[in-house]
Amino acid sequence: MELCCELLKSWAERAEGYWYDMPDEPGLGCYGTGYNSWGVQTNQKYLSAVAVLATLGELKEEERVRWRDRALAALRFSLRSHHSGDYRCTDGTQWGHTWISALGIERMMHGVYLLEPHLDAGDRAALQRMLTSEASWVCAHQVRGEHGGVVADPWARSGQNVPESNLWNGAILWRAAAMYPDHAEAESWKERAHEFLINAVSVATDAEEEAIVAARPVRKRHVGANFFPNYALDHHGYLNVGYMVICLSNAAMLHFDMKRLGLPAPESLHHHQGDLWQVVRRLIFADGRLARIGGDSRVRYAYCQEYLLPSLLYAAERLGEEYADHLLVAQLELIRGEAEFNGDGSFYGRRLAELAGKNPYYYTRLESDRACALGMAIAYGSQLEGELAGVPAAARANGFEDSVAGAWCEPEHGAVLHRCSTRLAAFSW
Repeated sequence: MELCCELLKSWAERAEGYWYDMPDEPGLGCYGTGYNSWGVQTNQKYLSAVAVLATLGELKEEERVRWRDRALAALRFSLRSHHSGDYRCTDGTQWGHTWISALGIERMMHGVYLLEPHLDAGDRAALQRMLTSEASWVCAHQVRGEHGGVVADPWARSGQNVPESNLWNGAILWRAAAMYPDHAEAESWKERAHEFLINAVSVATDAEEEAIVAARPVRKRHVGANFFPNYALDHHGYLNVGYMVICLSNAAMLHFDMKRLGLPAPESLHHHQGDLWQVVRRLIFADGRLARIGGDSRVRYAYCQEYLLPSLLYAAERLGEEYADHLLVAQLELIRGEAEFNGDGSFYGRRLAELAGKNPYYYTRLESDRACALGMAIAYGSQLEGELAGVPAAARANGFEDSVAGAWCEPEHGAVLHRCSTRLAAFSW
């Protein structure tokens, strides 16, 4: 993962231009605007990335201390500006207790665990307050739009197509229960976690599924299908390959984090993830790019593309993907290519220069996604059993293309593809 470390180190230097020390509270700071919502998550992703750099990167001691201090300052700002804390975001609000607040937490926790030896008693108490506060809210009060609790529907127009938030809400419930097993609500959090997770990558046949997962038949916890029978996902109103990857990435986070802590991941976490992966792998080009056959409403080759990195490591270890190493290296080469094109350490400095000038709130969000995903590649990759294969790239690419050849169709949603070694043809309607 030497390339990941090099990219992160250059990026961290560039990111100093977006660092802000809190003028009224020495020792606290943030990357980006420090506003609520995406500003909070931008800072959380930053702290995880520089935490990885400080603890797992090959650095001189003074560099290690520098980035560790940055990570700790960003973490302390995040913990204290939560509803359970005594501080505020830079817009004067406190964050948390929303359908999406668990996402930033999940994406930062691999970095927090690496920082653990450097946390003081106050940090640990603040972390516990934040995590248990979020878990209690998700368990009893979680709401997304007009819909509360565990919901699911295959169509986005229903407002209940929520596989990704079911995943991260289930994950934070399990994480809090595993970390603080003596908490009075821990057992309730675990059961609620299974309910969210069973209804994340869910399909209609789960309503009759008798297989036992976490001590109960799947059908007993099934609320509805978020995916179509052949694992197409109608997220944001179109066939959303990117959010299929996001679902895999959130499973990867909890899987590897529990492994690092020596704690069990919930059996329900892996529900249909292998089935989903068998479709997603056919929607990845051999050079690591997602084949967005249904289109994309986001910045091209950003955000969802980033979180293919942890998804590939999860696929390698848990789902038996033999070409994960090739695809991961191929995507890293794409990332390196754009970073070299920028020439300033940024990930999107030239391509999104106009966005950076007009909307740093969103620009820093995108930069931190790539940094966070690279940090995950380092942190999770260090946990894999053995080395990634060293087969020549051309041979691996040819082998991968052969492995994804053939047809796939989702008639109800309206999508079809056929792929061979020289062509990917697709139509979505």
